[in-house]
Amino acid sequence: MRQTTSSPLAPDLKRQKRRRLKQLLRASQVTLILTALLMLQLQRLDDAAVFFSTSLLLLFVDWAIHKGKHPLATHILLFSLTIMLSVIAWNSSGLHGIITLGFSGILVFSAMLGGRIQLMILLSIMVFVSLVIAFAHQFGINPHEPSPTTIATGIIASSVLIVIGYCAYLMARDYQITAANLSIENTRIRQAMHRIEHLALHNSLTQLPNRTFAENIFNDKRDQVLAHQETMAVLILDVDNLRTINDSLGHHAGDKILKDVAHRLSQLKRSDYFLSHFGGDEFVVIVSGIRRREHITDLCQNLLKILAENYFYQQLEIFCSVSIGAALLPKDGTEFSSLLRKADIALHQAKDNGRNSFYFYQDAQDKKVLDNLSLISDIRKAITEKQFYLHYQPKIELTTHRLCGFEALLRWQHPTQGNIPPNTFIPIAESSGLIVPLGEWVIRSVCAQARAWLDMGFNDFTLAINTSSIQFKRDNIETIIADALQTFGVPAHIIELELTESLIIGDDEKLKGTLANLRKIGLHLTIDDFGTGYSNLGYLKKFAVGTLKIDQSFVRRINHSSENEAIVRAIIQMCASLGIVSVAEGVEDVSTANLLQSMGCTLGQGYYWSPPLSPEEAEQFWRKWLKNSSNT
Repeated sequence: MRQTTSSPLAPDLKRQKRRRLKQLLRASQVTLILTALLMLQLQRLDDAAVFFSTSLLLLFVDWAIHKGKHPLATHILLFSLTIMLSVIAWNSSGLHGIITLGFSGILVFSAMLGGRIQLMILLSIMVFVSLVIAFAHQFGINPHEPSPTTIATGIIASSVLIVIGYCAYLMARDYQITAANLSIENTRIRQAMHRIEHLALHNSLTQLPNRTFAENIFNDKRDQVLAHQETMAVLILDVDNLRTINDSLGHHAGDKILKDVAHRLSQLKRSDYFLSHFGGDEFVVIVSGIRRREHITDLCQNLLKILAENYFYQQLEIFCSVSIGAALLPKDGTEFSSLLRKADIALHQAKDNGRNSFYFYQDAQDKKVLDNLSLISDIRKAITEKQFYLHYQPKIELTTHRLCGFEALLRWQHPTQGNIPPNTFIPIAESSGLIVPLGEWVIRSVCAQARAWLDMGFNDFTLAINTSSIQFKRDNIETIIADALQTFGVPAHIIELELTESLIIGDDEKLKGTLANLRKIGLHLTIDDFGTGYSNLGYLKKFAVGTLKIDQSFVRRINHSSENEAIVRAIIQMCASLGIVSVAEGVEDVSTANLLQSMGCTLGQGYYWSPPLSPEEAEQFWRKWLKNSSNT
């Protein structure tokens, strides 16, 4: 159903009409009674009866007003007066008396109180009555002589004129008030339209121009820039740690930071500089009239400097930086949407390079993004089509040469691209969130393999599973592991979770509780690639870590670099002091294995003993190792 909205002036006009109707009714009633009394004094009884009858008829107008039937009241009033004047004109003065004056007044009243249809009906009746009276007088049917002018007729004419004049004054005043109100209303409407237009083109938080406004400006400047063979830059600025601020201090703090960023950016007064805020933590700057790329470099460096100064929220000092991605016209395209996309790609590169930096778009980045998008789709398909598989690399106890377990390593045989290395697809799986279902598949597959080896008679071993921080943020890793252990009947002490340092560096009580619950059920916790990250000893105690894996980048150069040897020795000694198992990754030759053993390293893992093996190959390797160990 179509809905219509009425003007705020409509109720005022209706109230004015009701008020004027009552005023006209009272004036008509008083005039009719006074005129009737005057007619009685002049012995004009017929006219007096008409006036009295009409005044009584107008009581129905009061009734209609009381019932809220204002259109009916208007009809009764105006048609009663019209009939009264027509009767008086027929009975006495014809067209020579006050009929013409009275008819004119009724038309004024109708224009003030009624509608167009009512006015046309009354006008038609009056014209018809006038023609009938004129016809009757002309042919002697009802001849009329002009009434003599007396004080009485003067009083009657004056009364009619006073009523008409009063109503004309009221009508003029009403329309003046209405015109003034309309002017005020039009001003309000224009202000509202300006406000709506402003909201449509500006961000509500920072009041900066939004994307629509920015695109319009870009299109306006583009032709001029191309005609002068100049360059125009589209810069995307993204606040680096706004999510952390929102999570820790609340969205009010984040909004305050965004307003401060907008204020600082606005302080940079340049004629070629257009600033906009697309929403969230993303600002876009359009710079036109560039003749040298160094100008954009200088601007980006200046922006980073301005925005890197500390911010304050409720007397709390907050460090906040931005990353900037830049795309250039015409080098990177001429359409706004295309340049935005490429600037966004460059922005992500700036973030990958450590944040608080800027980066120009390169064609190779676009190919990388497209390849990543294709791989995301392929990973999702690979999970359902079971293209992933696991290999197992043995871990050897250096002092006893006992095979004490394996590390499960994820592999992907792509149907068209062949074997895709983990360092290619795992970061993409993490960024897309697909690491969660993929990680769940790994956990269940490792538990299934553990059950199979237990059933074959193997015992006293562990299987290590690499985990991602994304899996812990989804809140259900405890449930997934517990369900897998129960489903396959695997003792929890067999499973070992390898954690990244980036996962546990934060002071996260929730993570602490999760890891504590996993330890309670018997799982081992290992820090993977130790030495490449923060290497903070505090979290080793906090999370009760049982094993450290020394990163292979140190182990492989241990025989050729005194610095690497010192680092590895320090880590092994620290583990021994804390009662933590040390594992050296990347052992590729006997000299490295012997040196690690002499340093006191607990376990070794690498190609010196075996590359990662399929489950069948791992079983054969294990049986052969046990056989050789028993012979020695």
